[in-house]
Amino acid sequence: MACVSDNRYHHGTTIKEFRILRGMTQESLAALWPKSNGNDGVLPRYIQDVEYGKKHIDDPNTLRRLAEILQIPLWRFGLSDYDPFHPLSLVVRGKSLHNLTLDAIESLIEQTWNLRCAARLVDAEKGIVRLNSLFAYFQEHVPLPLRLERRFQLLYAQVQRLNAVTYVEKKRYDEALDMYGRMYETAQQTEDASLMALALMSEGVEFERRGEKEFALSRLEEARDASFGASKQIIAFVHSYLARVYASVGDKVRFERAIHSARTMASSLNGSYGDGTQFVFGRVSSILAERSYGYLELGEPQKTLEMRMEIEAQLRDDQDLRLLTWIPLDWARAYHLLGQVEECIKEGQAFYRRAAAMHSPHAVSQANKLLRSLEKDGYGKVQAVQDFREELQIVKAYI
Repeated sequence: MACVSDNRYHHGTTIKEFRILRGMTQESLAALWPKSNGNDGVLPRYIQDVEYGKKHIDDPNTLRRLAEILQIPLWRFGLSDYDPFHPLSLVVRGKSLHNLTLDAIESLIEQTWNLRCAARLVDAEKGIVRLNSLFAYFQEHVPLPLRLERRFQLLYAQVQRLNAVTYVEKKRYDEALDMYGRMYETAQQTEDASLMALALMSEGVEFERRGEKEFALSRLEEARDASFGASKQIIAFVHSYLARVYASVGDKVRFERAIHSARTMASSLNGSYGDGTQFVFGRVSSILAERSYGYLELGEPQKTLEMRMEIEAQLRDDQDLRLLTWIPLDWARAYHLLGQVEECIKEGQAFYRRAAAMHSPHAVSQANKLLRSLEKDGYGKVQAVQDFREELQIVKAYI
C-alpha cells in the first residue's frame, strides 16, 4: 500500500504552533533562533517566512535546537531522542515515553515478585516472559545511551534476577548460577551498592545449595560488606541469608549474630521491611524462616519447633503464601531429627501437597529428599513412610 504524503506540511507549521503555545512573539523567537554558524538571532521577517512555508528548515541540528527552545517533542520533526551524529549526547525531556516505559516495567517487576509471594508461580512466569520480550526488543531497537542509563541497567538486573529464581524453581541450578553471574556483571556497570549486594548474596545462596560452602560464605560476606553502602532494607535482607550460610558451616555464634542483625534492622523500618523498596520482597517472616532453617542445620530441631507459633503468626500478617508452602518442611525436618516419624510425615505431606499445587519442581524435589533421608535412617518400613512414598509416586504422575 502506497503512503500518501501531505505536501502542504512544512516544519514552519509546527514551529508556529509551539511558538504560540509557549507565548512567544516572532520577535522573541527571532532573537533566539539558532544559526548554522553557531550564533543566535535572525530578523523577524525570517520567522514569518518559515512559518508560512516560504523558507524550509531541513537541517536536523537546527530542528533539534528549536525543539529545545520551544519544547517541541522531537517526533513532531520526524526525529528521535537519539542523535546518530552525537551518539553520547542524549536529551530526554520531561516524562518521555522511554521513562514511562521504564515506570511500567518497574511495576511489572514488582507485580511478578508479588505473584511469587502469592505462590502463583505460573502467573509469575508469564510476567517474566513478557519482561524478557521487552528487553530483547530494547537490545535491538533502543539506542545505546538509553541502554547504558543507570535506571535501565538497574531494572535489567532485576529481570535477570527473576530469571534466575525461575531457573531454581525448575531445578535448572547451573543456569540460575550463570544468570546471577550476569546480574553481578550488570551490577558492576552500575556501581550500585544495593544491586551489588543482591547479586553477591544470590550467588552465595546458589553456591550453598550446591554444597560449595566456602564459596558461599565468601560471596555472602562480600554481600554483607557491599550492603553497608545501601539501605537498611538491603542490610537486613543480606544478613538473613548470611545467617543461613553461617549455620550451614556450623558457626552458631556468627549465625545468631547475623540473624539478630537482620531482625534488628528490619524492626527499625516500622513495618516497611520487604514492601518492595529496592526490590526486597522478603518480609519479617522470611527472616524468622532463615532462623528456623539455621537451627536445623546446627542440629537444634527443638529450637525450630519452639518458633512455630511465632512464625505462623507472622506469616498470617505477611500473607506470604510461598513461604507458607515451604515452612512445613522445617517442621518435618525437625520432627525427623527428633525421631518423631509420624509427625514428620504429617508435616511432609502438608509441604508436598502445597509444593505440587504451586507447580515448583524444586520444591517437590525437597519432599523426595525428605523421603530419602527417612529411608536412609531406617524408617522405610514404617507404614506412614510407605504411605508418603506412595503419595509422592501418585502425585508425581499428575504434575
